[in-house]
Amino acid sequence: MTIPVFPRNFFYNYFVIFQIDCMKKLLFGPLFICFLFSCNPDPGSTLNAEIPGYVPVYASFEDISQITVENARPTAHAGKIYAFGSFIFQNDLNEGIHIIDNSDRNNPKKVAFLKVPLSTEIAVKGNFLYTNNLDDLVVFDISNASQPTLVNRVKKVFPQFNQDYPPFQNVYFECADPSKGIVVRWEQKNIKSPTCRR
Repeated sequence: MTIPVFPRNFFYNYFVIFQIDCMKKLLFGPLFICFLFSCNPDPGSTLNAEIPGYVPVYASFEDISQITVENARPTAHAGKIYAFGSFIFQNDLNEGIHIIDNSDRNNPKKVAFLKVPLSTEIAVKGNFLYTNNLDDLVVFDISNASQPTLVNRVKKVFPQFNQDYPPFQNVYFECADPSKGIVVRWEQKNIKSPTCRR
């Protein structure tokens, strides 16, 4: 039987080629993976690209503190209700209170709207209706239920929520600017990035 004879440098060359092959795999493998993951960049990293997000809607302190009795209107965001005699008071979140004549229970009618910006709570005791105007407590005499009269305001009764962020998680939004007023709500729109993310 003939034993094959290898050149002196055969094993040396084979070992060197093996090392080079391993280095290529170690070096170019991670680079290829990085390339794959970089194909879908974070939308927020693209300058001036429009992406779905939220923008703040502002109001001044003067606008928020304006309380008026207005004509009846449709309910936009129904909140808590309170029965008082033949009347029902229904909170329209962040807008005010609907005054409903319920003397005919088969045919209740809205008779007026008490505009109280950022009102979210409502209670009645005796002839007085209590609600919030942002973080102030406001009290109305409802002896004449269809024409409530503001009789008292107590400042800073309710804790004010942080309105610097929209009430959602993992969303893009336009950063709030305190110089423009108080953020009263957030609206969904296409916004330009870069912007904030929560």
